[in-house]
Amino acid sequence: MVSYFGTVPYPTDQKRQEMRHHIMIQVAICDDEPKTLHELEAAVAHYAVQRDLHLSVDTYQCAKDLEAQIEHHKTYQIYVLDMLMPQMNGIEIGQAIRRLDQQTAIIYLTTTMDFAFQAFGVFAQRYLLKPVNETEFHEALDFAVGNALQMQKTLNVKTASGIQRIPYSKIEYIENAARALHIYTTDKNEIVSRLLRKSFENDIGILLENQDFIHTHKSFIVNLSHVRVYDTNQMAMRSGAQIPISKSRQTEVKRAYLQYISENY
Repeated sequence: MVSYFGTVPYPTDQKRQEMRHHIMIQVAICDDEPKTLHELEAAVAHYAVQRDLHLSVDTYQCAKDLEAQIEHHKTYQIYVLDMLMPQMNGIEIGQAIRRLDQQTAIIYLTTTMDFAFQAFGVFAQRYLLKPVNETEFHEALDFAVGNALQMQKTLNVKTASGIQRIPYSKIEYIENAARALHIYTTDKNEIVSRLLRKSFENDIGILLENQDFIHTHKSFIVNLSHVRVYDTNQMAMRSGAQIPISKSRQTEVKRAYLQYISENY
């Protein structure tokens, strides 16, 4: 899923649908009960067939084993985690995941609501009670898959050294300065485009079709998934950057931010 600046053609809806079916999404399931683990693996496989998706599933009976894989840079786009496990509970493994990945989807399955508030602290996308209702589980997976596909999207930017592909998920914010796009990424890089031939609004239009991005100021576009603190006049990003919100856009930005929070957390 690729977006482009310049004259390079943007993929058609049909092409994007074909690409969706060819993307492999990595799923990790962790539950200390072997029977439950097997049932969850079968449920995810059944869901993949229903949705015509390619899902690769790894199962873990011990959260410590999953933590070891994560520390060795094994990555997943979706985590389905039991909450009550020996040695390491669901919140602790969720914190380990978040230390390395702020955007991957976490779905908690549990027999109690006692950890719901803590689950919010690791930005879990869903918190489901066992026995898991199939409709609710599929809805949670729909959301997680959508998040995973979102992370596959890239923005192609023409720079002095050629075209650079930047995943949407790695874009923290973009500034329009001196008739060029200055793209600041989560790995602390600054990528500068060639001089703009059209307006800033025209060049960022494709990003603004995505709910993660909001135009906060005439010179700035922000990825809401990397906002640390929201205020009426500015947004503080995870990098520490302070992005202004113009007075004329305050209502629109507030609405978009609250909607993003309600839909994602």
